[in-house]
Amino acid sequence: MRLQDMLEFISLGFKSDRFKTLMSSLGIIIGVLAIVVMLSVGEGLYSGVSSQFSTLDLDVIHVIPGSARFGGPDGEPGSRNAAEPAKFTDKDTKVLENVVGVKNVAPQTGASVVISFRNTNSSGSLTGVDPDKEQDLKEKVAQGRWLSGSDYRSIVIGNGISQEMFRMKVTPGNKIRLYYRDQPMDFTVVGVLEEEEESGFGGGMGDSADNAMYVTHKAMEELLDEENYYYQTFQVTVSDPDQADYIIERIINDLRRYHKDEAYDATTARDMLSTLMSTLSMIKYALAGIGAISLLVGGIGIANVMMLTVKERIREIGTMLALGATVEDIRRQYLLEAGVLGMVSSLIGIILGVGTSLLIGSLAGLPSSITPESIVLGVLFGVLTTTIAGYYPANKAAKLDPIEALRAE
Repeated sequence: MRLQDMLEFISLGFKSDRFKTLMSSLGIIIGVLAIVVMLSVGEGLYSGVSSQFSTLDLDVIHVIPGSARFGGPDGEPGSRNAAEPAKFTDKDTKVLENVVGVKNVAPQTGASVVISFRNTNSSGSLTGVDPDKEQDLKEKVAQGRWLSGSDYRSIVIGNGISQEMFRMKVTPGNKIRLYYRDQPMDFTVVGVLEEEEESGFGGGMGDSADNAMYVTHKAMEELLDEENYYYQTFQVTVSDPDQADYIIERIINDLRRYHKDEAYDATTARDMLSTLMSTLSMIKYALAGIGAISLLVGGIGIANVMMLTVKERIREIGTMLALGATVEDIRRQYLLEAGVLGMVSSLIGIILGVGTSLLIGSLAGLPSSITPESIVLGVLFGVLTTTIAGYYPANKAAKLDPIEALRAE
């Protein structure tokens, strides 16, 4: 049989029973749609998070007490370091400043506080800083001025606190009261920072950079009113970002002199981004795997339908064999029928999947990422699934005895 004849025969078969053809292809359409949507949404999530992190400073190392990874300061895998978190002081600042390749060391200590302004209370994050070491924050001041080393009860606030937190705007010159564990302290606002986008690694210690506030370490120490005052983190700026890994090793080794039995760690935005991207990549393909399950179900459905088709078309197959069609012709006929059904179903599934992905991306605020990979995988899985599902029915049809087939009712 010629290929043209086979395709014409398949077309007539599809048209003669449209409902059965639709029900056969529905599982494949849904499966391919699921794969395209899952991969596209996963890729959109991956790209969206990656673009958010691309604005981070790759030349900044975050030195923190405790362990940010498994294994602690030695970097050895295994269990999480159970040692007591390190207590950072000025001597650690000097150690870090002496590391070759370090350009600036900015110690910070943070706390969540209650803000009171004109008899209205709210909450925010307060960070104690060394004003001379925070050049980046100084450049973000939109109103007023940045802190000076001699400031004691002066405070710089984020744009969100200034513009949105209270009924009246808080501007330079206004006084606010902060409470930490019911311990009050009055401050004069001397500066307001410019509005900025949310970031997982802002200069403040809170959830939102716009709700952050900054005071000197001297003021922070009095507000916390604790027996000993320690730094919670160091923002270490390096001269060459490409040397960050080497400098991290030096930092960990040099700090060990003062914190031999204490836990501490040093990480960069690149480390955090790499871990997150690896996790998101696994999620993306796990979602695609879920979509592939739908294809498997659709393939089983097609196998069942084609087995019924063989039984319904026994006399037809017998006639074809009697007229000279070979066993291979019959086998190719059924496999081609399954493959065409898979191809058409896959194309429909891809069209619906692209539309659904764009809709989800629009509603979720994610970038639309319809990749060639998702389309190729959708078609490949759809055609392979239907072809494999049609293999057994094709063999069964090919092995029918022509005499017995012609006798069938």
